[in-house]
Amino acid sequence: MQPVSGIRLFGARLAVLLLAVYWCSMFTGTHLPKIPRAMPRINDKILHFSAFFGLAMLLCYCTNSRRLLKRFGIIAAVCLTYGMLDEWTQSFVRGRSTDIYDFAADATGTLLAISLYATVRVIWGRRSPSFRTAAEAS
Repeated sequence: MQPVSGIRLFGARLAVLLLAVYWCSMFTGTHLPKIPRAMPRINDKILHFSAFFGLAMLLCYCTNSRRLLKRFGIIAAVCLTYGMLDEWTQSFVRGRSTDIYDFAADATGTLLAISLYATVRVIWGRRSPSFRTAAEAS
C-alpha cells in the first residue's frame, strides 16, 4: 500500500494538501466572531491543544530531513510563532480576546506532538531491517 505522503492529487502530495486545508480551517475558525452557544460546551484549552497537536503532527509528517533536531526545532518555532500571532490577531475580532493560557495550550499541544512523533520515529527506525543492518555493519 502506498503511504499517504506519496499519493498525489492534482499534482501535489495529499498530505501537503491536507496540511494546507487544516491550517486554513484553523485560521478561519479562530478569527470568526464568537457566536454564543454555536458549539457544544468544550473547554477552550482542549480545543487549542488539539488544534496545535494536529498542526504539529501534520508538519512533522509532511517535512523530511536527516537533521531531526533542526527539523523539529523549526516546526516548534513555526507553530509557536503562529500561536502567538493567532492570539494577538484575535484581539481585533469582535467577541474574541488574547489569552496567555490559550497560547500555553497551543505550546503544550505542539511540543507533545513533536515529542510523540520523534519518539515513534526513533522506535520505528530501530525495528526496521535497514536500521539493524546498518547497526550490525558498524
